Amino acid sequence: MKNFKKIAAFLHLWLGLISGVIITIVAITGCIFVFEDELFNFFHQDIVYVKAAAKPLPLYVLEENAQKALPKGEKINLLQVKSDSDAYLFSANKANKKSKSIFFLDQVAYNKDVYINQFTGKVKGVINRKYEFFRLVRMTHQFLLLKKEIGSLIVGSSVLMFLFIILTGFVIWLPKKLKNLKQRLVVKWNAKFKRLNWDLHSVFGFYVIPFALILVITGLVWSFRWWELGIYKSLGTAKRPNLLKEYVSLPGEVSTKTASNIALNTIKKLNNGNFKIILLNYPEDEKMSMMATVQIVKTGDAWRGLSYFYFNPNTGTLFDKILHQDKSLGMKWRNSNLDIHDGGIFGWPTQVLAFLASLIIATLPTTGFLIWLGKKKKKKINYSGVVSN
Repeated sequence: MKNFKKIAAFLHLWLGLISGVIITIVAITGCIFVFEDELFNFFHQDIVYVKAAAKPLPLYVLEENAQKALPKGEKINLLQVKSDSDAYLFSANKANKKSKSIFFLDQVAYNKDVYINQFTGKVKGVINRKYEFFRLVRMTHQFLLLKKEIGSLIVGSSVLMFLFIILTGFVIWLPKKLKNLKQRLVVKWNAKFKRLNWDLHSVFGFYVIPFALILVITGLVWSFRWWELGIYKSLGTAKRPNLLKEYVSLPGEVSTKTASNIALNTIKKLNNGNFKIILLNYPEDEKMSMMATVQIVKTGDAWRGLSYFYFNPNTGTLFDKILHQDKSLGMKWRNSNLDIHDGGIFGWPTQVLAFLASLIIATLPTTGFLIWLGKKKKKKINYSGVVSN
């Protein structure tokens, strides 16, 4: 056991030194990320919320007004609908595929959100999401503001190291004798700095283990496809589902400007008020369907409820659907992974837990580094013979 602890201590130290800065950045941005929606809505109340009226204007009218609020060439490709007290949100985003830069911002051609009052047709505001604070926080959390392929690899590798840091940390934490267990579970707040720092690292590090494991397991999904596929397979889903669907146009089929309106009304009717968010995608490819993702409220289980609806983009006719209750266990997990990761799965109580866990994790590299630095200084003093007992 002694040799095993030595190996664990060696791995814990060096993996921590290698990944510490990245883990700190990811954890701090994760704290903010937990309450991203709530904070954004709080600071943008004037454009996010509307006064509900009798009936929204036709969707094609709102689309035209939203499109006019954008520069020429920036095309709307997504609509977000919430409650009657929330403004309709039209998004226009496009990647800059020609960019050879390693930085994330250079990969974005444009990314703008247009908030519009669905009852009056008035544009309430336009947010340039490319430079918006919470968007930058999120992209720092995921990619360190680097190109996705580079940033996700760095973040993912650091988080993978952190997984081993958690496991080796538990091995180091284990007391030699049962009578010493209490000492490992309580912070001695009145101790000197060195002991207090040790307790903050060791005690808080122990308590955060289960939450850290959840954050790591769910977080690695966005960095490594093999990790995501591994979870899918462990839940009985053989491969990653392809949610995009093509449609077959009928001879003589003519496109109508009311197609999106027909699709939205169909979704509302089918879900009969049992929805939190509706996302309607406007396809750029002529062969692709108009897909709607609907987050439902009453799911009948603990998973985040998402249903998918597929429409003919020319006529707005529904031709296929994947309801939440019909999805595989793997799909239900994948749709819930973000909510598990950021604590949104059960509302504010789990959000608070995710926030506190991220905050504690953010401190561990620093307290761990100070422990190592203190031991290193002590060794130098002993070797030099300056201090003797």
